[in-house]
Amino acid sequence: MKRPDINSTNNHLISVELSGEIYAALLEKIKITGKTESELIIQGLQQVLNETNEQDRDRFAILEVALEQKLKKYVESLIKDRVLSSDLTPSLPQLSPDSDLDRKRTMPIPTIRPLQVGDRVLVLEPESPYYMAKLLVIKTSLIRATVDTDTGEKIFLKRDLRFVESTIE
Repeated sequence: MKRPDINSTNNHLISVELSGEIYAALLEKIKITGKTESELIIQGLQQVLNETNEQDRDRFAILEVALEQKLKKYVESLIKDRVLSSDLTPSLPQLSPDSDLDRKRTMPIPTIRPLQVGDRVLVLEPESPYYMAKLLVIKTSLIRATVDTDTGEKIFLKRDLRFVESTIE
């Protein structure tokens, strides 16, 4: 392997032991492409590193979908349990009026639903307590939502969005 310019602070010297087969294949590539050994090895390393980044992104996307499904099942089971307990409450004997447990069981279930495509939201402006104009949600995931803005699609964290009830216009 040819030695890179040692005076350059951005280059690093690595020694790699190659098998006879790999070295023969490398020499063939050198003849075909006209590149140096170092250039071909660096190009190969870049391909491997880029491929790893794509695999990581794919794994994170799969993980995000799996977490979203688990969260959805968990929320559905909580709502189901709450509905079942509220259905059973009238038939139970009344506890003392001061009982917090009894009041919690008879509280209405809030209507919480995940952000969906087509919802209108206000986006929190960075470094400001104010919200921007109403925008349309075009994609959602577990923690992010993509909205349609005047300058194109932009991705925001859901915590920076405020749902706006749609009004009939």
